[in-house]
Amino acid sequence: MSYSTTIHGQDTNLYVQAQGGDAQSLEDLMCMHEGLVHHIVRQQWRGRLSYGQAIHAGRIGLWRAVLGFDPGRGYAFSTYAGVVIARHVWRAVHGAEKEEEAVLIPVLPALSVDPRTEVQAGEVQTALCAMVARLPVLQRWVVCTYYGLDGRGGCTLAELGRRRGCSRQAMHYHLRKALIALRHPAFSALLRALLDRNSRVAYRDALRAQERQR
Repeated sequence: MSYSTTIHGQDTNLYVQAQGGDAQSLEDLMCMHEGLVHHIVRQQWRGRLSYGQAIHAGRIGLWRAVLGFDPGRGYAFSTYAGVVIARHVWRAVHGAEKEEEAVLIPVLPALSVDPRTEVQAGEVQTALCAMVARLPVLQRWVVCTYYGLDGRGGCTLAELGRRRGCSRQAMHYHLRKALIALRHPAFSALLRALLDRNSRVAYRDALRAQERQR
C-alpha cells in the first residue's frame, strides 16, 4: 500500500491553525494522516515492539511533524513527516532492544529528503520539548500524557479524567489552557523563529487569537 499527500489551501490553513494552538485543527490533521503512520510502521523493522507500540511511537512523530511542517517550503507533508515518524519509531525500537543488549539495523523507508530538513526537525523537537517543560505541573502532565510525550502512546481526555478523578470537560479545560499558553510569544519565540513565523504580524495574530480564547 502506498501513501501520498497533496497540500490544498484548506489543509495549509489547518497546519497554521494547529501550530497556533488550535486543538481541533491539530486533531483533524492527526486523523487525516493516520494512514501515513501505518504506512511507515509497515516498512520498518519493529524488533521487540508490537505493531500497536510502534504505531503509538509513530503517532508521536506525526504530532511533532504537524507542528513543525512549513507548507511554504515546497515539499510534501508526507516527505517531511515520514522522516520524523520513522525516527520516533526507530527510537522506540532501539529503546526496547537496548534493554536486551541487542543490536538491530533499522529498515527506513526510501525517502528523498534534504538533510537540512532533518536538522530542522531535530531543532523543532528540542524547542517543542523546552516549551512544554515550562508549563505548570498539571498542564504539563495533561499535554505530555494526552499526546504521548511521556513515551506511553497517549490517551483520551476521558482516561485523563479517570486518572485525576474528574470529568473529561475538566481535562479539556486544562489542555486548552496549556495550548493557549504555548501559543504566547513568551513561550513560542524559539519555535516560531525555526518555523519562520516570528514576524510582528505573526506575533500580533497569535496574541489576538489568545485574547479571543480567554
